Formats: sequence, C-alpha cells, structure tokens
Amino acid sequence: MNDPIGDAEMNDSGMSDAGQNSFEARARKASESVRRQLAAAEPGDELGLRRAHRPIRRMAIPRVAAAAVLVAGIAVLGPRLVGGGGSGSAGLGGAGVAYAAGPLKAFANCDAVLGYFKEHAPDYLIEQASRGWAADGGAELSSQPTAARAADAPPGATVSTPAHSTTNVAEAGVDEPDLVKTDGKVIVAVARGRVHLISAHNGQLSKVATLPDTDVRNVFLSGTRVLVFSGQRPEEVAPGPRSARQRQLLTTYDIATLRAPKLVATLAVDGDVLDARLVGAQVRVVTAFSPDLDIPSPYVGREGGIAEESKKELQDAVAKSTVDDWLPAYSLTNGVGAQVSSGRLVACPDLARPDTFSGIDTVAVSSFDITSTLQDRHTVGVVAGGQQLYATDTATYVTTTEWSRDDTTPTTSVHKFLTGPSGATSYRGSGEVPGSLLNQYAMSEVNGVLRVATTVSGSRGWVNSRMVNEGVVTMLREQDGTLKQVGQIDGLGRKDNESIRAVRFIGNVGYVVTFRQTDPLYVLDLRDPAAPKITGELKIPGYSGYLHPIGTDLLLGVGQSGKGKIQFSLFNVSDPRSPRRIDTQAYGWGNAGAEFDPKAFLYWEPRNLVIAPITSYGDKLDFSGLVLLRADADGLREDARITSPGSVGEPVRSLIIGDDVYLLSEHALQSNRLDGYRMVDRLKF
Repeated sequence: MNDPIGDAEMNDSGMSDAGQNSFEARARKASESVRRQLAAAEPGDELGLRRAHRPIRRMAIPRVAAAAVLVAGIAVLGPRLVGGGGSGSAGLGGAGVAYAAGPLKAFANCDAVLGYFKEHAPDYLIEQASRGWAADGGAELSSQPTAARAADAPPGATVSTPAHSTTNVAEAGVDEPDLVKTDGKVIVAVARGRVHLISAHNGQLSKVATLPDTDVRNVFLSGTRVLVFSGQRPEEVAPGPRSARQRQLLTTYDIATLRAPKLVATLAVDGDVLDARLVGAQVRVVTAFSPDLDIPSPYVGREGGIAEESKKELQDAVAKSTVDDWLPAYSLTNGVGAQVSSGRLVACPDLARPDTFSGIDTVAVSSFDITSTLQDRHTVGVVAGGQQLYATDTATYVTTTEWSRDDTTPTTSVHKFLTGPSGATSYRGSGEVPGSLLNQYAMSEVNGVLRVATTVSGSRGWVNSRMVNEGVVTMLREQDGTLKQVGQIDGLGRKDNESIRAVRFIGNVGYVVTFRQTDPLYVLDLRDPAAPKITGELKIPGYSGYLHPIGTDLLLGVGQSGKGKIQFSLFNVSDPRSPRRIDTQAYGWGNAGAEFDPKAFLYWEPRNLVIAPITSYGDKLDFSGLVLLRADADGLREDARITSPGSVGEPVRSLIIGDDVYLLSEHALQSNRLDGYRMVDRLKF
C-alpha cells in the first residue's frame, strides 16, 4: 500500500516551474489540436473532429472509403453457426470512392468466396492505387473503437459491496469495454499499456498484480473474469506465411485470487477490434480484417492512374491468391499456452456479402460466454468495411455509409440483427437513411422503432452550386424483412448550413445539436413515429459535443464556447417548446475528454455530481485533472478541482467507490474523499 499523501491540490499552483512548463506544453498542444480541428472542419465534414482524434495504424491494402457493415449475425446463412473468434475495425472515413451495401447474400463455399475476390479486387485495387492509397505497400488509416457509455454493476456483487460507478454507455444494461472497471472492491485499470489489478478499500490503494499483456486497449470485468483487448505486433507472431499480419488478442483471466490471476484462454485474431458489447455474460466482439497480399507498390503517375506494368503485377498477384489470403485467421491457446485450435476466423459458408460490391475487408462478429474457455463461439462475417455499431440487450444495428464519387448526397444502410442468450444470431432486415452518422449516439431504439440522426450534405443550385448541410432524423420499423421508414424530420440547421455535432435520445424525446458558427439545440417530439416533429429550438454561441440527462428536466452539454474554450452548458428542457440554457461553466483553451469520448464522463446521481477530466490553459486557468460540478435547477456550481501532483500524464477517467472519487491518469491512480476532497492515496504505475 502506498503511503497516504496530504490534502489534494485544488489547483496546480503547487507545481514546480518544470512541472508548469511541462503542463503548459501539453495543454497548449491539446488546445491547438482542438482549434485545428475546428478550423479544418469544412461544412459537411461531420466526421472531421472525430477523425482527428483517432490513432493511426497501417494496413496492407486500403479499405473502402467509409463503407461500413458490421454483422452480429446473418440469418441468410441459415441456422448453423460454426466456431471461430471475432471482432471488427473501422474503415477509412470520408475520402474517395464508395460502394453501397445492399441485401446480404451468403457464399455457398470457399470457391465462391475466392471467385468473388478475384472478380472484384483487381479493379478495386487499381482504383485505390490511382488515388495514392496503396503507396509504400500500404495505406495509413485511422481507426478507433466507436465511442460508448454505462453498464450495470458486474455479477457477483454482494450487499457488502460499496456503491460504485460504472462505465458511461450508450444503452443501459449493455456494457462496453473501457480503460477502467470496478466491482466496488477491485479496480481493473489500464495504464501505460498494461492492466493493473488494484485493491481499493476506503480509498486506500494497493496494486496487487499486473497482467502480462502489453499494448492493451481496454477491458471488460464480469464477476471474477477479466477480458483484455490488446494488440500483437508482427514480430510476436510465430514465423509463417502470414506472420506479418496485424493481430489482436482477446485474453481472459480468472481473478478470484487477486494476487494470482489465472490465465484462462487467449484468442488471437487477424485484423483489428472495432468494438465489443457485454450483455449479461454474453460478449459480442466485432473485428475487421484487410487482406495482405504481397503486391508491389504501384507507380502512380502525376495525372493519376498507375502504370500498365503495375496493373499487370497487381492482377497477377490476385490471380495467384488463395482463399486464405483474403480471409482472417484465428488461433486459440489455453491457460498453459498450448494451442487448442486454429484456422479461418469465419468459415466460408458463414460468410456473406452485400448485393452491391462494398470492398474487400472481412468484418466478423463473434459471440461467446465470458466465463468460458472461448472454445464455444458463434462467428459470422460479411465482406465489407466496418463503421458504426449500436446495440440493445437483444438487437444489434450496424451501418454502411455510401460515400459518393461526386457531390451527390451519400446514403447510409442500416442492418438489424437479433442475438439470443445462447449467442445465436439472426438477420432481421435492412433499411436506408440519407446522409452519414456522427457516432453510435445517433441511433436509439424504443418500442421497436429505430431513430437515426444523420447529416445530409450535397451540392445545391444549378449555377454557383455550393455544399449545403442539414440534420435529418429518420424513424425505421422492422416490417416483412426490411427496416421501413415510417417518419422523418429534416431541415435541422439547414438555414445556417450546419452539421450535427451531438445527439441524445431520451425516451420519446430527441435532442440534436448542429454547429457551424452557433449552437442550435433542437428538441424533437418522437412519440408518434409516423409524425415526428420539432417542438423547440435554442441558438447560442459555441457547441456541445456530448449531451447527458440530469434528472428529468435538465440536460448537460460538454463542448466549446464560441471562443474555443472548454464549456459545460446546463439546459432546462422541462418545456420542450422553449429550451433554455440556464448556466455555463467555462475554462481555458483545451479540451474536455467527454467531448470526444463519452466514456470519460461520469454523473454520480446519489450526490448530483458531474465529474469530468479536462486539460485547459489560459486566463490563469492552467489546469489538468477532474472538475466536479453540481447541477440542479438553480444552475451549475463548481465543487472542486482535483489534480494529481507531479508528472502523471493527462487525466482520462474517474470513478466512485463508496465515499471516494478516483482519478485515473496516464501514469497514476489517485483517491480523494468525496467530503472535502482530501487526497487519500495515490498509486503510480
């Protein structure tokens, strides 16, 4: 156990000059990043801000431009579901050629799969190479798991377990992987790329064990099981014909004995994990794989297009390929490192494709019990790129956005799947909405009706045509194997040429923020799916990037002021015809994590506390840590600011156990009393 440290610093005034200089450099860098994103966000580029925050990775073959089909199960494949692993990855967003997805069609066998790739891949790769996406043997693509939110306490909690917070998620009861999880007694934290198991009692912290996994992205905690999502570098893969493939590891541990965590199984899959969900004990993991054929870097001419000899080399490489060159593989090892099984992640008869060509990625969805040894898995897949995933306890909705070759309006296809308690899944139907989605919060299902908010961009006018943006909310209901449009609202932000920056659906009410120069907040009445309507509108400077309900009548927005400073805005929405902003709390230039990553946000209802990590500077507001705000009908009041002394990196998460609040930064975990906010303990990683 660490020695307790004295009272928490409520600001950064106690930092050394070196610490302040280091802090200021980090804060200025963060702020300038936000400013550049705002400046670079052209009208209609509703993905611009999110894309700028995504980490970069390299894939051997470029992906379909923002095409997205994530599959949680495909009924057209029939009732048989075979063993295999699964997970998914995002495609390249918003740049270039697009291929629309249509009805899903199953492949009869592996010969049909190989024939499909050989028929479509040459022209596709030549076109991508002509755009410069295949230079140096690969394209640098941006990807990160879709943003997510809160979950119920893990199974196994007892009455003696202190009250504790959970991950902020998009759908109650549907957990999402995160950097920190707790059951009220144990904290599982990801820091410096490792997973640390920490005993927490009355604010006292003791690091009991560190798991061996490296390059960890996030984790699930359910009872005594921990599921770790991590990367595997090519040099760590056993030599072989496909040893250069990027792989992701799904590793399960039993932490019933905290000091001696037991490795249960490791599933290595080709590609990258897009996202995952946990409902009860059932895990759904989505991965995407880009083929890694040994294709020479083509010569691209100044005026576009590639040399004829390069085309011939590419065509020859495709002609010589086998089905295993195109499909992801998996390898499963047990708790002692012995290989249990390996092979194709998705069997050919369990793979499908859209009716219209949608790229050469393979997106796979696997479901399994988190308490199992991962041998009994249900895996299905589709040949397409991956983008947005929204899930309820039983349904999974996935999207495919068609990015047009010209200035015509793109469309998004939405596919619905049902997943049962056993993990078996079935395809229910597809529909289409205009425009493109911001994130998973742009979808929500109530009483069988899916509401989808999109930004529609297109060229308007015959002379001096210009790009025009507007927000649209479309209502879809499953009918006879399709998702049929039953109602729609359009024109959100159209007058000022604005794109959607935040969406929140709460029951039968929708809240949409659009932005260009001002921040219109629209209130939508969605009680009648056939006749949704705008009931209220409020225009204010700046914008909100994340919206969170506070009680029944208040809505909190996290974003930027009109001058580019961090701002929390509190809205009274008790009268849907006349929403009012009743208060704000502004800080310096910089960013609040929740603006781009809702999992960084915490609302602790028992104490009516909003807790959010921020990094800001300017106007004597240099600060990096947690801000704690109280929000009620009288407004927003800052309760405290909690920092962690010394150089511990950027704040990323907060959590609450009992009477203590915890700050997780890049290099440390710190506890403070909720009463008075005195620092109790700090653990450096």
